[in-house]
Amino acid sequence: MDSITNYILAHPAIFGIAVALIAALFLLFSLKSIFKMVLIILVILLAISGFYYIKDMGAPSGKTRESTKIMQSIVDDLKDKSMNIFKDLKNLYSKSKAAPKEVNKLLDASHEELDKDLKKK
Repeated sequence: MDSITNYILAHPAIFGIAVALIAALFLLFSLKSIFKMVLIILVILLAISGFYYIKDMGAPSGKTRESTKIMQSIVDDLKDKSMNIFKDLKNLYSKSKAAPKEVNKLLDASHEELDKDLKKK
């Protein structure tokens, strides 16, 4: 037991990696089971809502229409925001793609100026 603790004290990075690996595996397996449970609950909720939808095929009540409008406005708002984020990220990507070329041009220009200064001396 002492040799294990001495090894851990001598190599803390390996101990940290082992702890991170165990935590990652724990999260992987627990999230898998949570994901499966959420999917099962969603299927059950969809089946129940489908039953009530078929059972009450008449015109929707005022509350239903109102909640549908609210949900539609929320979905439209999220769609607009996500499209704006997508456009911003695309613009940022194009700028980040062009930045190294500009930096290289500035470095080349500074190297040329340095060479000229060195030749003058």
